[in-house]
Amino acid sequence: MTNNLFMDLNTFDCMKRVPVFLCLLVLLPIACHQDDMPMKELDLRPHGLEITILAPDSAVIQEKDYNFMRDITVRKGDRFFLQIFEFAAPRQDAAGEKLRQLTSVREDPYFMEVIKEEDQGFIFSKQADSTAVDYDFRYVRILGDKELIFQAGLVGTFSLPDIQRMYTAVKSEK
Repeated sequence: MTNNLFMDLNTFDCMKRVPVFLCLLVLLPIACHQDDMPMKELDLRPHGLEITILAPDSAVIQEKDYNFMRDITVRKGDRFFLQIFEFAAPRQDAAGEKLRQLTSVREDPYFMEVIKEEDQGFIFSKQADSTAVDYDFRYVRILGDKELIFQAGLVGTFSLPDIQRMYTAVKSEK
């Protein structure tokens, strides 16, 4: 009789551990998440830009021409959405344009803080509501008589690692 009692207690103790084990099974892959978006060189010459950036394999490129500017997007899923605005560059001054972009971003009522700032670009955070922080960036490059402004896509919310990936991708242009 006492043997059965201990066996029942051991079974009960084991059953208490099953939910813990299941939670670990679900959370461990999330905690050990690897970057599942390897980047490769993407030549934008076929789209009229004499540069190569980094982008995920099979990224979709779209172009829109608005006469006064061009809008080129490079997108792969929800975590990589790069927008490139091309304008005539009257000043040939990437650092000056970066400062104008920074001033404009700081005037946005949702602006929170600059995370990283360099000569030609910056990463910043913004908060549209009390629950979610969103990240974005600007990077300016002069290419001949054209000015390129790189930023995250206008639609979507991005984590800091997503934005850092896109910022690095455009800084690595050739």
